[in-house]
Amino acid sequence: MLERRQVQLPLVDHEIARWNKIAELLARLRPFGVDDHVLERAGLLDADLSDLAGLAAESILLLGRVRSRVSRRTVNIGVSGQARNGKSTLLRSLSGLDDDQVPTGKGRPVTAVRSRIFHSTEHHNARLTTHTESSFLDEVLYPYYAEFGVVAAPSNLGEFTAMPDVLSDTALADRLAADPRTGPLLARLREIHASAHTWRRFLTGAAVDVPLDELRTWIAYPAEESADPDRRYLAVREAVIHCPFPRTDAVAIGLIDLPGLGELTPRAEERHIAGLHNDVDLVLMVKWPTDTNALWTTADAMAMDLANKARGAAAMRDFAMIQVNTGQCDPANVAALRADLSERVNNRTDDAYFRVLEADVAVPEIVREAVLDTVLDHLADALPRMDAAVIGDAMERCARNRDTIVGRVREALRAMRKVVTPTSSETLVALARSVQAELAQSLQGWIADLEDQVSRDDVSDSFLSRAQEVRADIRAWIDGGFGDGPERWQELAVEDFSRKKASRPFAAAALNGVRVELARRLAAVDDVLLARRAEFWAGLVGGLGRLGVLCADEHDPHTALTRLVDVLRELPEPCPATVEAFEFVLDVRLDFRTLVLPDVRDALQLLYPEPPGEDGVHMASLLGVTHDARGAALLYQRVTQLARQGVHDSGRVMTTIPERAAKVLLAFAEQFEDTLIRGKEAENELARVVDAFRDQMWPVEGKADAAVGIGLQRLRGVLADLHATLSDEWKAAA
Repeated sequence: MLERRQVQLPLVDHEIARWNKIAELLARLRPFGVDDHVLERAGLLDADLSDLAGLAAESILLLGRVRSRVSRRTVNIGVSGQARNGKSTLLRSLSGLDDDQVPTGKGRPVTAVRSRIFHSTEHHNARLTTHTESSFLDEVLYPYYAEFGVVAAPSNLGEFTAMPDVLSDTALADRLAADPRTGPLLARLREIHASAHTWRRFLTGAAVDVPLDELRTWIAYPAEESADPDRRYLAVREAVIHCPFPRTDAVAIGLIDLPGLGELTPRAEERHIAGLHNDVDLVLMVKWPTDTNALWTTADAMAMDLANKARGAAAMRDFAMIQVNTGQCDPANVAALRADLSERVNNRTDDAYFRVLEADVAVPEIVREAVLDTVLDHLADALPRMDAAVIGDAMERCARNRDTIVGRVREALRAMRKVVTPTSSETLVALARSVQAELAQSLQGWIADLEDQVSRDDVSDSFLSRAQEVRADIRAWIDGGFGDGPERWQELAVEDFSRKKASRPFAAAALNGVRVELARRLAAVDDVLLARRAEFWAGLVGGLGRLGVLCADEHDPHTALTRLVDVLRELPEPCPATVEAFEFVLDVRLDFRTLVLPDVRDALQLLYPEPPGEDGVHMASLLGVTHDARGAALLYQRVTQLARQGVHDSGRVMTTIPERAAKVLLAFAEQFEDTLIRGKEAENELARVVDAFRDQMWPVEGKADAAVGIGLQRLRGVLADLHATLSDEWKAAA
């Protein structure tokens, strides 16, 4: 059954990926700058966007539940019903656990935490998932205040525990305490408040491994007679128990222990349904016909209705069974319940709607054979049928959502076709040429300024000033003993001399380290170069003329140009050469490594331990010193001199950077302007841009209309992508 179920997983994952793409496209409508006026002209409103996004979210949720179902590697049997009917006893008989792990008791409920129990021969422990403070407030405390109608609930646990009473309004507390419905809830909340010292320290959100013989304290209500009850169970969201089941022929089974219905806990029914959704394949509703519980009650019907809400598309007869607990019961009570179930629940036909099992749930042998065998025989036939129903229902609902979104998108696209005003080809060509001429003139002015900067002293002075600061920092580093201090550097040298009985290894390592560090530190001038590149982009943005309105709302020049590229790329009629021109100018490289690193490396040749040629012989003589403190001092002096010489020699190279940078920027600008104005497709592509954004470049109705036009283009592009995803892709899949 499990292998057959998991065959569906690739199909479900494919559908989830498709709906995630749809949700992403819907989310892109607003960030693209589409305002209310644009949406109105396209026949869309905020409410429409929210509705469409809601349909996508619903589909993703449905498919996520299906995935959770088909990816499970166990068949899960949920045990439910009213408290004090033998749920925990049934679980103990099925799992082989004892009262320490699945506690039972008389009178009041015992199990306080939802547990999942799985067969395992390797593990014999429980892993508890604990609350965080935030989840504790949301899931444990706030439901009480909601039941009381209190809006000003504690905003944090500190406020809750610091209060002398859980409700600051004494009159309200007195009224709640006197009410038969809210009084017990208020008493329970006060118990939580009084025992905060026992549970608060566990609110870490961590997973806690607990030996099974210590589990009861974590998942069960404390004994009533306890003077200071330990309520650490409040910190636990869920317990997962692993242990070897007695039935070794039925191992891929999970038992889901759901806290009993009818407990004095707000929203217990909601948590019950959440526990049944796609985490349970079949529910055993336990009913114990004692003298006061012999007939099917309204509370039992409500409990079964909760299972009905959680079954999804699965048939109720496949999903739920009624387990009559006959243990310690008068046979007359069992017979009365049997007759009542046949008459009122199954419409006078045994097992018509719910199959009814009878067993003393306290006798493991009977439970494991009569109950478990019956359940598994039933699931062997019913589980594939339920899976098919659940998957089919999810796919059908997703298909309806898809049809709704497709229809709305088509309507919007039809509406948008009426928005664009047709223009004659002659007018379009004339407008495109005027933009081209304006661009050429403004860009050539920008280029002329860049030509002037090649030889301008004020441009180079700012860089050279920064380069002097960098070299001064490097000299300070050298004079300071290369990061170690002169004394320590020499001590390390003597230690290395002694260890290796040679001075040249240490000297070679020192020179290599200095050479690498000098090249690295010289790159600190990049901040000035990057600022220069930003000025270059700012000049370009300023020279775009009418084209600049497409990115006028961006203040950072790089962001503005990137935005412009995005806008151009989204055009219905492609403009690849124009996009490529802007991408080219955005890719300008202006940094130390690109401009002068090769020359700096040449300038630092003197710091190689064995440079080629005659210099190598000279260097060898410099590196050889006596193996004592005097030799170390002499070596330190020589390395320092060489390092300072390297700084001096590289400084000459650094002085060439301003001119090189200016020439690089000029070359990029000239190539960009040439491509944009005189490229083979330049005039045709500019006409497409003008056609798409005519209202923005020549505003008739003011700035608002410019924004509308840009938004319409973006909206059209997203809607077209949506339509393709919703139509073509699904058609291909079909």
